Amino acid sequence: MKLDLSFPAALGRHHPLRKLAIKDALALGTLVVITLTLFGLTELYYSAYSRYRAAHGLPVDNTPVITLPAVRRHS
Repeated sequence: MKLDLSFPAALGRHHPLRKLAIKDALALGTLVVITLTLFGLTELYYSAYSRYRAAHGLPVDNTPVITLPAVRRHS
């Protein structure tokens, strides 16, 4: 059986690849939704954490919490 692999024909109701294309589109859409949801949750966490640090007078920029010690050179 020879399949017509042109994209417009694949969208036809009785084409055997139509069901596969729909499943792929739904899976891709689901992955995009999950990814965007995780980015949104991460942003909410960091904004709440920044507000918490600001409320306690702590720095909210990207300054490191642990700093490296200064190296002293003896002359």
